[in-house]
Amino acid sequence: MSSLRAGDHHRNDDCEMRSMTSYFSRMRSLALNSSVSSKSSHSANGTSSKPVLVMGNPSADLDSFVSAVVTSFCYNLAENDAAYARRPIYIPLLNLPSVRASDLWRLRPEFGVALRLALGESPDTVGKEGREQGKTDALKELVTIADIKADEGSELHKLFTDSKNSESQPSDATEKQSLFLVDHNSPSIPGLSDEAISARFTVSGCIDHHVDENYVAQDADPRIVTTGIGSCTSLVVTHFRERGMWPSCSSEQPDEQGPNTPHIDPEVLQQISRLALAPILIDTWKLRAKGDKCSDTDREVVRFLESVIATTGTGHRDAASSPRSSQPARQSAPAGMAEWDRDAFFSCIATAKANSLDLLTMQEVFDRDYKAWTERTSGSSSGGGGGGGGGGGGGSGKEINIGISSLVKPLSWLVAHAGTGAVDAFLAEIEAFATDPARRLGVFCMLTRTGDGRKEVAVLALDEAVEGAIDAFEARGRDELRLSDWSASAAAAAAGDGGPGGSSDGEGEVKGLTEGLTRKFGDKGRWKIWWMGDTSKSRKQVGPLLRDAVRNL
Repeated sequence: MSSLRAGDHHRNDDCEMRSMTSYFSRMRSLALNSSVSSKSSHSANGTSSKPVLVMGNPSADLDSFVSAVVTSFCYNLAENDAAYARRPIYIPLLNLPSVRASDLWRLRPEFGVALRLALGESPDTVGKEGREQGKTDALKELVTIADIKADEGSELHKLFTDSKNSESQPSDATEKQSLFLVDHNSPSIPGLSDEAISARFTVSGCIDHHVDENYVAQDADPRIVTTGIGSCTSLVVTHFRERGMWPSCSSEQPDEQGPNTPHIDPEVLQQISRLALAPILIDTWKLRAKGDKCSDTDREVVRFLESVIATTGTGHRDAASSPRSSQPARQSAPAGMAEWDRDAFFSCIATAKANSLDLLTMQEVFDRDYKAWTERTSGSSSGGGGGGGGGGGGGSGKEINIGISSLVKPLSWLVAHAGTGAVDAFLAEIEAFATDPARRLGVFCMLTRTGDGRKEVAVLALDEAVEGAIDAFEARGRDELRLSDWSASAAAAAAGDGGPGGSSDGEGEVKGLTEGLTRKFGDKGRWKIWWMGDTSKSRKQVGPLLRDAVRNL
């Protein structure tokens, strides 16, 4: 990273990079290198150490992605500071065991759009490219768990192989791979059991905005678990500002600089600042979201990053682009960088995200923004067979796998997207997803969003042992989530959202959905759909309620 520094004559060829694209390329090279441990050191005294993997949650959304990138970038920039001379390299890793980086343009197009905008392309240019707007060379340089699993030459390969592979278990605690968690605080890697994760990894640091699951040790550095924040990236930027480690160019904001503040090229500072703004603006709906979807921390970080863009772009601030303004005007930028326009930046990424499901199969749709947990019921009976669940066996209850898919389209669109024989095809896709050997779900939940901003919650109990979970979830969530029965008004939502089959087709498919669910999964003791009246709530609130309902059966 030394070549990113302004006026820094120290050379470190192992970490040379001149832009965010070259940074990603170098990190990918290290992750897939057969000698990653011995080559991961970038300290001035040549000390070698294993890298730290900076990893977001399994939903691998924009916030997890950018939080990991910004965290690794800022720690790696500290390479030449004496206080951090022995710090290892931090490698950003996307928690996607089945998605290669080469497929991200289609499966996560908003990543590519955010990167293109961060690298200086204009929203007008990017937005006109339709379905291929997520394509960019920078996206191919990221590294996912699937990339590591596909490269048997990588020293990291064995960490992510099947849980039953005893050769992949470290023989000594000191050999465990260090993880830095962002956007979650209890490590979850699809395909690896909790036991395998515990045996192979140790958590050295954490920055998160979800409910504390008390997994991360109290002496982890840092250990930041703060709820009520819209975007984890806001906490990441705040952390590095407070430590004086947020990068600066030599003339930019001297009041923000500390003794360890790295100085980098203004264009690179523009790139990392714009990239950091992407998930914050998306998750807070451009700072307009209600409740804990947008906090003072989010607003302050946006103010700060936009002031960085303003000062590195023009060398001064004018009244129109003052960071104190809640709606900043367009700001000029360095040569080769599009001028900053918050509204256009947000709209370009939001549109790419909203349309992202169009390119996917139904299995990819469910898996795109998916998180899973395993909970043990408290009762002594493990119940009957059913469609899924954990290993069962000993203990006072039964282990149940719970999965939640967050979707940016309504149920009517999903039914139509399933294709010929829409309702039956849709339900068959649900069954295939839930019963996949890698998931074996006992409970499957879908959180959807209609075109007018309403949210649907669908919960299916696929194991007879958890039939009572639906009523328990409703009892716990009715007030907190403002749940109300899903009724004929769903047909109106279908007409408004249309879907691949057209609005009239969508309405007809919705009418047949309840009959199809009953036919496929049983009566309403096995499934239920609600409207979620409090649209500020998301999986962050639904997940704990559903897990608690299963745990207390």
